[in-house]
Amino acid sequence: MDIIDLLITIVVVTILVTIVLAIVTYVAYKLRLSREPDALPRGEDGLRYFVRYAPPTSGDDAEPARPTTEGHAPEA
Repeated sequence: MDIIDLLITIVVVTILVTIVLAIVTYVAYKLRLSREPDALPRGEDGLRYFVRYAPPTSGDDAEPARPTTEGHAPEA
């Protein structure tokens, strides 16, 4: 086998393996999407994990304002 034939064989095999891996990856991606749970409900403001910070109003030096927890479970 000539060196050119060996290089051609390596290139062709590499291309075929890449195409097969792309197809397998696409199928795995589609299977993962089909198993994805429904979207979780979000608050009115669209925040799921964070609580909006309410800065203290001017003139209230006694106690800083607490963050709003509208739509969230009360803290124990």
